[in-house]
Amino acid sequence: MSVAGNGAPALGAAENGSRQAQAEPTVMDGLSSSKVTVEYHDPSGVFSLVQEDLAARLPLRNLHWKAPTRPLRSIDSLHVDLVPSKESAPAPGATGTTSTPGQERRHQIPGLRQTPYLKVYLLRCDDSDTYKATVRKQVREWVKDHTPPSQSSNSASTQENHDAYEWMILHVVIPDTPAASQPRGSSSNATGEKEKTGPTSRWTRGTTTLLEKLRADFNISSKSAPDRVAQIRVPKERVPAHMLPAPAPVTSPPITESSQEQERAWADVIAKFKILILLSFDLRVGQYEEDIRKNDAQRSFPGWNFNTFFILKEGLARGFESVGLVEDALIGYDELSIGLDSVIRDQSTDQAQGSVLLNYSDDLHQTAAQIVQRPRGDNAHLGESTPSIHDDKPINAQKKDYRGLILANNISIFDFRLYIFARQMFLLLRLGNSISARSDLATKLQPRPNAGVLQRSTDDSAIGMSSSSQANDSEDLYSLAELCSRALNFITFAGRLLRDDLINGAKAHDAVFPDQLVDNFVRSWTFAALEQVLRETSTSSLPFTRFSRDMTTSASGKSLSFSGRNKEQKTKFAEQKSMIHPSRSTSLNHGRSVADLPYAQPGTSAQVVFENGQYHDRPPANQQSTTSLAKNGLQELAGTRAQLLAIQRRLLERAGMSSGWKIGWNAIMSSLDEKEELADVNLDSDEEHTSEEEALNSKPDAQISMQTLGISAGALVAAISSLAQFRQFYEKLSDLIVKHYTAAGQVKSAESILGDLAALRFELGDFAAAAMYFGRMASYFAESRWNTVETTMLKMHARCLKKLNRKDEYVRTVLDLLAKSAASRMALKTSSKPANGNNTPDMPLDWLNDDKVNTTDVFHELIGYSQQLPYDVTVQMSKYFGDISVEPYVRHYDEKDGFQLRLQFRHLLEDEIEIRAAKIRLVSAISNQTKEIWLEETGAIQLKKGLNRMWIGCNVNTIGPYMVDRIVLEAKRIVFVHEPFQKTEATTPLGILTSVSAHSLRAAKKARILCFPRPEAFQARIYLSHFIHIDKPRHIEVECSSGWNETSSAEIRLKSASAGLRLRTANATIAAGDIKIEDNKLTPGVIPIGPMVANSTATLRVPYDMEAILQDLTIKIDVEYYTDSGQFQYTSSFTIPVELPLDVNVHDHFKSKSLFSKFNIKTANQVPLELLDVALEGSEEFDVQAPRRPKESAIVFPKQPVAVTYKVTKKATDAAKRRQSRISTTGSLSLSVEYRCLNEDVLDRVRKFFADAIEDSPVQRLGRLLTDTFATQLEHNILPHQYESIALLGKVELGAFEDIGWAECLESLPLVNRDDTQNWLQNWHEKHKILLLKNENTTQGATAPPSPNPPRRMIITVSIPQTHILHTVSFTINSSIPSAQSTIAIAGQPLMATLRISHTRRWASPASLLSAANITQADEPIEFVYTIDANPDIWLIAGQRRAHFTAKEDQEHEWPIMLIPLKPGNTLLPNVEIRAKIKPKEEGKAQGEADILNCETDYLSHGECVAVVPDVRSSTVGIGDMGAVGSRNVVWLESSGLGGV
Repeated sequence: MSVAGNGAPALGAAENGSRQAQAEPTVMDGLSSSKVTVEYHDPSGVFSLVQEDLAARLPLRNLHWKAPTRPLRSIDSLHVDLVPSKESAPAPGATGTTSTPGQERRHQIPGLRQTPYLKVYLLRCDDSDTYKATVRKQVREWVKDHTPPSQSSNSASTQENHDAYEWMILHVVIPDTPAASQPRGSSSNATGEKEKTGPTSRWTRGTTTLLEKLRADFNISSKSAPDRVAQIRVPKERVPAHMLPAPAPVTSPPITESSQEQERAWADVIAKFKILILLSFDLRVGQYEEDIRKNDAQRSFPGWNFNTFFILKEGLARGFESVGLVEDALIGYDELSIGLDSVIRDQSTDQAQGSVLLNYSDDLHQTAAQIVQRPRGDNAHLGESTPSIHDDKPINAQKKDYRGLILANNISIFDFRLYIFARQMFLLLRLGNSISARSDLATKLQPRPNAGVLQRSTDDSAIGMSSSSQANDSEDLYSLAELCSRALNFITFAGRLLRDDLINGAKAHDAVFPDQLVDNFVRSWTFAALEQVLRETSTSSLPFTRFSRDMTTSASGKSLSFSGRNKEQKTKFAEQKSMIHPSRSTSLNHGRSVADLPYAQPGTSAQVVFENGQYHDRPPANQQSTTSLAKNGLQELAGTRAQLLAIQRRLLERAGMSSGWKIGWNAIMSSLDEKEELADVNLDSDEEHTSEEEALNSKPDAQISMQTLGISAGALVAAISSLAQFRQFYEKLSDLIVKHYTAAGQVKSAESILGDLAALRFELGDFAAAAMYFGRMASYFAESRWNTVETTMLKMHARCLKKLNRKDEYVRTVLDLLAKSAASRMALKTSSKPANGNNTPDMPLDWLNDDKVNTTDVFHELIGYSQQLPYDVTVQMSKYFGDISVEPYVRHYDEKDGFQLRLQFRHLLEDEIEIRAAKIRLVSAISNQTKEIWLEETGAIQLKKGLNRMWIGCNVNTIGPYMVDRIVLEAKRIVFVHEPFQKTEATTPLGILTSVSAHSLRAAKKARILCFPRPEAFQARIYLSHFIHIDKPRHIEVECSSGWNETSSAEIRLKSASAGLRLRTANATIAAGDIKIEDNKLTPGVIPIGPMVANSTATLRVPYDMEAILQDLTIKIDVEYYTDSGQFQYTSSFTIPVELPLDVNVHDHFKSKSLFSKFNIKTANQVPLELLDVALEGSEEFDVQAPRRPKESAIVFPKQPVAVTYKVTKKATDAAKRRQSRISTTGSLSLSVEYRCLNEDVLDRVRKFFADAIEDSPVQRLGRLLTDTFATQLEHNILPHQYESIALLGKVELGAFEDIGWAECLESLPLVNRDDTQNWLQNWHEKHKILLLKNENTTQGATAPPSPNPPRRMIITVSIPQTHILHTVSFTINSSIPSAQSTIAIAGQPLMATLRISHTRRWASPASLLSAANITQADEPIEFVYTIDANPDIWLIAGQRRAHFTAKEDQEHEWPIMLIPLKPGNTLLPNVEIRAKIKPKEEGKAQGEADILNCETDYLSHGECVAVVPDVRSSTVGIGDMGAVGSRNVVWLESSGLGGV
């Protein structure tokens, strides 16, 4: 904020002088760039007393203005310019006088004059007497003279509301005066607090203070009227001595205000400033809007003048601008711009009314005419100033008196549009808080020259300037971007207006300007205007925008962006001659490293480069991004600035073309088809381009002067002064454009500019920099499908690399070029009609081929050149060859194992090349566990143009579906790789597999290859061993069949594909066959075997163990075997079910002399078992008596287990051995179960039946494939629950041909064999729909052969359970009623019975018995307690129901018991329970180590029943007719006594 006043008192100037020097601002806050004028009337010279406090509280903050027709507007900051009135007291010591605003002649048009918004009367009144005598009158006269028009009753004065203002009285109280002893009033109006009155104060409630008198006399008595009176008390230390009153007797002590009260008083003053200024502003805006409405309503009237309307509406816009409402001001100018468009459009159609805009500017014509008339020569213009149509700021609203021209109706269309855009540009710069706007504001807010004191607030001078970062954050980049966007549209449009202006001016004066001159004028003005906008919108947020654009200071043509610091230092000390005629220099990098060049850092995908015999791994980029994209609007600003720079560069190219200079692509396009040989280039030589530059610089001076005549833009003049300067400036502009586009995130636009830089580097011979540019650019243009640009860049890139002898990059670049050529031919082939595969047709549509490149002999040369590389270069085969495919049909060798596949592809390029190897890699289509297969064909293979076919084979035997995973062609160091199916199931960082698209699945299924060996080939099979012992390690068996091979040796590799499975290959043994396992200590995991004769079979048994319980085992097998024909390999994968198919449960029942064990055998799944044999073998201590076995096998169904009971007796031993014996808990008996799983048996027999049928058929060569397919499909078709019906019916339904699913298998066969195979299979299925498992009735179908595999046998260890004590208990009843079936008892009558208990200890070992019973000897008696447990509602027991007894081995006890039945019916005998009473153990023994005594009871009377009948003496029964009524026909029968007794 600036506060200045002419004639203000200079008191305090000395002490504030140093402070003024320190607080001088350089830039201002753009958001606080508003300023209004406040005039103060200071007849008493007290302004200096309040100046410092007032300035400290300015600018005004947070003003809110609400008009009736507008939304709420907020003004964050408003500067106040305090100016004295002409009647104010002159400052003592002030030298000279200047005119004040009151002395200015007021303009007649509103909006063109600046008047104060507020007038303040600074009043000094020391006591009430003086106020009554003189002061009241003076103030009343001042108020009367300064009553604003808004408060006048005269209606004619409403037109003066354009300059509406408010007034205010500020009472300044001097200390030690009577006024200083007065309170502010009975209640403080300023603060709302009661005044404190002491006992010595003479001011009572009825006394009126000066402040209250002022308010009563001058405030308007209205509720809506503002308060215009305020009071400020000045501290005594701030008042000079000559302003203090003379000492007088103290009548009342002065009132001392606290700092809080002083702050509230100043806050009241500032609040009144805000209210009154906004009132004035509201009146002015209302008046302007009313005038604008009236003027606009007269638009259709004759004589309406747009220029007057423009000045009127601009006044409103400038009013908004003055108070900081820049957005509203900008909207006003936008509306005026649209109105001007309408006026110009009406003028062009002869419908204009009122003012008519000129079609040319007279000053522009005169300047152009002077330039044309000036003599041209070397010394013709020395000592004279060169006229120009513009300066360095062509867009400047202060350049001319545009508003005067508008009022005089003497302005051209060009000047009118230029003025409006200049004002819009100024407002946008203020909104954007640009550096230029802040600098201009700081200049405008400088104190007036005669201001003797610092009239600036410390707050105002440091707004946003505490740090550079804080200043940067205050910029609104969106506004600056909007300015650049508008400038882009305006400047290009204004260039056409300027051209029309010059042409129209020449026509009006009957003159003709040369076209070259007009072009130079327009080009120069456009360039300067763009330069101005770029300069004004520079920001520290984009550091590269703050650079020196003055090209005239540069003496050398070198580009500093491509030169080191030493080159920059050399330029500073150039000779004086070079200042006039720049010394010749080259852009070649003399001794500098390529890494120093811009954009020299490779991307993240860069590779190690082999150059000049050494590896070079370029370091990663160490430079960070030049800009931070986190700032709002930064990308928009950078993008629009880049477009402005691009127009500048285009203007520079046009200027260079007028001088005959070509640059970039235009200069190098003619050399694209030239052939060059590989040669080293001396990068330090300057002789290459010397003659070229001298020839370009040797043009006549007159010709050069004519070409540059009219160009006055400094940077453009310097750029076209020489070819070196021209190239340097072109490069610098391109570099800036790239940086701007990069900051804007527009990568593709930046890369397009890099292409121009690459062409420039190539033109200058800087092949290293050009190669780096081309290498980065080609890929980006390829993604955008700019084929012509990409191929051109690739060719230039290859040429640069060849000159630099960078072999690796050269090879890769030429490969990219060849790829584009091949792609072009491929596109033409697909879009044209089918033609001969060996000839490329002459297409009449060559003009459509936008990327056709002549690559004759390039491919052949590249293959030979690649020998110089130390490593292979891998490229995609599909880029150079078309129609790549592998026929999905295998072909077997006639004399050895293995198969072949045929590869075919189309060679698209012209050159014939030679490859050294062709390979195909196959991977399993159903499992990723199977080993991949490589097919390879080596030797020199000549590839000709057109379709090429070749057979590629391998010595591998396998079966299953495979897919072509990779195709490889090796041509010296160039390796062409093709992967038909991309692996889309990539793993995410969370380990989730992405899904494969349906299209990829269909394509993979269509192209998969079904591999299978010949029937005579080597074969291996893995299965679970048929013998299983539960307590011993289990085994798998590997069965190897040599087929027709005489193997000399073989190596078997088994690999577990199941987690937790360990194969003990070192413990492998021979189970069958005449082979020998060789010693293998060097290669673990490999089982080497000796020779095998042809058509022999051998079986190996390999133990295994599992860390976890698994249901299936997956094992991969690889067998490498050697024959006279070479090395061969068999590979396959097997899944073996290891879960036991049966469960065995045992139930034991102890007797005194024997043990009965009942074994229940059932299936563990839904598949029935064929139980062939079950046997329980005895041991040294026990004999086993088995039941009678049936002759036929038994079928175990899921819901029908088989039970077998065995009687186990203990062998007789002497007493000594008996004491030492101990029954083993494990391994005492062995249960042997021999069985067949019905699913395995059925599949093996059906497989054997089908294989036998194929051996004698025409499809014998396909036996392995058809047999495996048939068995696999049949296994999937038969569900587990269907085996139950197969076991009951004894037959298997094989199904029809369609049920097996032969289609997929037949599709994998060649067409030659497919039909015959299908016919044979269909006939076989017709004949064998049902296959019998038993040879009972042969009329229903064929009978399956016996299973080729032996039955399975399992041995289960059965441990004999032990019990310490066994009691045999029985009830013997002495019934008086004889009965043949059961005992009959009479209810309520006693029944005598005898309880017998026998004791034995033979089913436990003596040691266990001693420990559990706590006895010292095994035959020591043990005490027991028996309890008869009976339901009291059924039995009444008399006798020893509970008794203690002791027993020894084989001892028997008897007790008489009387049983009385209580209820009639069949009743079970009471139960007897026996428990042992063990003696307590000694305290020293551990309680946890002793066994628990096990006591069991064999209750012989457990199932015996007693028939209880009621005690009935007589019975009467009546027999009669049921239909008769009454008792006459009833016959009564009577019996007495018990029946049958």
